[in-house]
Amino acid sequence: MLKITSKDNKLIKSVKKLLDDKKYRDVTNLFIAESARVIETLIKNKVAIRNLLVSVDSRYFARAKEYENQGIDVVLLSNNIFNSLTTLSNSDGLIAVCNKPKNIFNFTPNGKYVVLDKIQNPGNLGTIIRTAVGLNFDGVIISNDSVDIFNPTIIRSTMGACFSIPIKIVTNLTDTIAQLKKLNIKVYGTALNKTAKPLDQISFGSTSIAVLFGNEGNGLKDSDLKLCDEIIYIPISNKIDSLNVSIAVGIILYQICKQ
Repeated sequence: MLKITSKDNKLIKSVKKLLDDKKYRDVTNLFIAESARVIETLIKNKVAIRNLLVSVDSRYFARAKEYENQGIDVVLLSNNIFNSLTTLSNSDGLIAVCNKPKNIFNFTPNGKYVVLDKIQNPGNLGTIIRTAVGLNFDGVIISNDSVDIFNPTIIRSTMGACFSIPIKIVTNLTDTIAQLKKLNIKVYGTALNKTAKPLDQISFGSTSIAVLFGNEGNGLKDSDLKLCDEIIYIPISNKIDSLNVSIAVGIILYQICKQ
């Protein structure tokens, strides 16, 4: 079991870069996860842990040998070095360097899907993915100009659940909508415009459903909305213009499941 006491160690430098640099995550095919709860969820979902960094002051220090017996390379860090890495204000002393898993995405009969365009806030995206998992949706489709799904904030906000649902990254949302419709999946767009119908008046009769949500500031493009079977909105007070996208997703997905 290796113990690192220098901030100039190659592994320490690599971890710092993985936390901040998407291109480096892509090149190395690695990502970072923090906290025992998240890491245990990753292990449960068969995500390979390359290195487990454990603070010598962590309450999990005594369990380091158990992790090592699972075939995980455990590295002990001094408290100072660990604190220079963690992004959490109240860390439990565990950081994992993980291999990116292969994500197999297949459309299923009677499937329910969330489609996201240009989502930029990692907290929003993480919350949406976790909501889709919690409400038993069958997959999440994300435009490639959204925030990186391996961003540490997303891993943390999903509590690792992002690896228990198929996720598909697409380069062309228009082609994706066409593909969904070709598979007889009814496509709903979300927007605040004159053609949209209030959510409480929508009957989600089909069991094959995809719901599109747009960028936090700009919503969906008009050209993509025109391709949707129906456009819906959530009636809200006139005191505000709109809801946070992750909140809107939660409300609409729950309504679909409720019906």
